[in-house]
Amino acid sequence: MTQNSKKALKVVAFAIIICAPLLVRAQGSPYGPIGFGLPLHSSNITSEALGGTGVAMGANRTINDLNPADWTWLDRARFNVALRFDYVNAQQGTLQDVQHNFHFDGVSFGSPIWSPLNASLALGYFPLTDASNEISTSNPLGTQTYLTRGGTNLVFAGLAARLVPSIALGVRADVVTGDIRHLAQVVFTSTGVDSSEFERDYFFYGVRPTFGIEFIGDSLASGLRGLTIGASYSLATNLTSTRETIITPLSSNLDTTIDEVGVGRYPASIAAGLSYRFSRRYRAEFDYFAQDFSSAFVYAPHSSSGDSLLRSSSRFAFGIERLPNMNGEYGTSFGFDKWGLRLGFSYGTLPVNPAGSGGVQELALSAGLGIPISYESLLNLSAVVGQHLPQNANSAPKETFVRLGADISFSERWFNPTRRD
Repeated sequence: MTQNSKKALKVVAFAIIICAPLLVRAQGSPYGPIGFGLPLHSSNITSEALGGTGVAMGANRTINDLNPADWTWLDRARFNVALRFDYVNAQQGTLQDVQHNFHFDGVSFGSPIWSPLNASLALGYFPLTDASNEISTSNPLGTQTYLTRGGTNLVFAGLAARLVPSIALGVRADVVTGDIRHLAQVVFTSTGVDSSEFERDYFFYGVRPTFGIEFIGDSLASGLRGLTIGASYSLATNLTSTRETIITPLSSNLDTTIDEVGVGRYPASIAAGLSYRFSRRYRAEFDYFAQDFSSAFVYAPHSSSGDSLLRSSSRFAFGIERLPNMNGEYGTSFGFDKWGLRLGFSYGTLPVNPAGSGGVQELALSAGLGIPISYESLLNLSAVVGQHLPQNANSAPKETFVRLGADISFSERWFNPTRRD
């Protein structure tokens, strides 16, 4: 086979990769490679079980990642670590694929620091988006694989306090960072043709503030007892972004690497929630979230108006729970009666806009448990079942997903400090 024919064959193979059906893949959501990847609503397993709510949670046994003002409820130091398992069944026409993945879902630490103002601090890490995806197709020419890995992550530190008893304020400094890798690989059937790769990676980082507020009805008026209203806002993030292109030459195993420094933009987000505790141990919450990705982009040499495959997104969520009875604060109980029970529902639109899809909606139901495991430590479990539904099913896949989560919230006697009234 001549060098020109080898080159022509590789060009054809790479064209097949780009045009390959979206659903012939090994793992990850088919929507993952678009933009920053699919947003993850929360790395907090308690919130996940409650439909993704938590902006007005009033949580004293978990570190809230949706609203920093909620940290004023912490009454002792806590350490949270979370894991997640995803199962996805995607279908488009006659094509179908099933896959599953494990993920580290974040780690955080929070502690009260000054009782007179209910002041607390918190810091941690959690993923913002997941871009994982793998497409693999075979034909007489060979096997073509298009792989995407990585996503967007957030490292944070912040403070919260109640300057007056009825209003909690919180501020968080967020470092938004990401590493998204796209790899196209061809392995030819013919032994006379070498395999070839093309890789394009994006590295980006930026800093943004997040602000939170809660109005606590118990301290406002007797008629508002049990009511909490919360809101949070994260500013848009200007990113320093680097595009790295790695090319394997047609007749060599040596790589050529090209680095290009540019800019990116991660969008602002807003959330609002209303929570009502209708008895000592039971409460319900309704939240609304909005984030406009239409002006967002991972990389551009200079400023850009946005990515045409991204759009604005919004989500409504509802959750109801029975709080865990850790140390008899709700009366004497044993066994299952001590456990926390959680149910939730959410509906929204994804920020991805595949060509011809008309947009993609998300519908999900959730449930979870809060299981006391020792003095003040808690095992939280969640299960979310839902679907991603494109407006035009002929242009994008329908996805059924199951997401299982677990976290442990440690808070033992040797943790210090402990807030005392």
